[in-house]
Amino acid sequence: MTGANAGMGRALAEELAFAGKRVVMACRSMERSMPVRDEIATATENPDIRLLPLDLSSFGSILAFAGRLESDGIAVKTLINNAGVMNGEFRTTADGLEQTIGVNYTGTWLLTRLLLHRMGPGSRIVNTLSCTWRIGRLGRDPLRPKAENYSRFGAYSRSKLALLLFTLELADRMKEHGIGVWGADPGVVSTGMITMGRWFDPLADLLFRPLIRTPRQGADTSLWLALGGAAPEGAVYYAGRRPKRLPRRVTGSPCRRTLWEETERLVREKTGLEEI
Repeated sequence: MTGANAGMGRALAEELAFAGKRVVMACRSMERSMPVRDEIATATENPDIRLLPLDLSSFGSILAFAGRLESDGIAVKTLINNAGVMNGEFRTTADGLEQTIGVNYTGTWLLTRLLLHRMGPGSRIVNTLSCTWRIGRLGRDPLRPKAENYSRFGAYSRSKLALLLFTLELADRMKEHGIGVWGADPGVVSTGMITMGRWFDPLADLLFRPLIRTPRQGADTSLWLALGGAAPEGAVYYAGRRPKRLPRRVTGSPCRRTLWEETERLVREKTGLEEI
């Protein structure tokens, strides 16, 4: 599971550990994550919780992580792509991509593709989506947005729309392999991501946070899907443990295939990989 050291990720890791599952916490900061790993292991009395470094903003880190699973012989029964960022200003990844799309979509795309080799029939993939995909616009070059056109919500909603299209396309491609793929919409969750860093934050906290879900509530649908709550042949997009209908403009969009192909070309260009 990515992003397993805080917020919904920590809640998911705890619940999976309580369920007796073997958990691999894939996190960027070992310094911040190791105490969390130890606390979860103690609270759940589950010693089978492993912490490995993974920075989704670096293709090199993603390749190293996948290689580590390969060398250690770790099979993947369930992959939960939970990590995400929403930057207030334009930032770039180690590979020169805009960081929001780079972490939330492109890095997640590469990690998932690499780990498919370690998955088999009955395996599950759960991607954390967001209702903001509805206002997302891919534009002409969604994988290489320009700094002068950057906006926090524009970048985030674009990345979540791209992740939704990837989820739908991957679900179709994995049917013949017996691997289930779903997207989970947690709703608006009370995490640091929604803090704007503006003067009106205290007022927003007072007015709106009582109506916002806790990280554990937000993680519920992802947990339910990870533990077998839905059948692979059913709906792909879930919220509140219920399937949600998607518009035809999304399910039938030609962008599903073209975005996949464009992402594959970009990743090969940046990594030198011949096969993914």
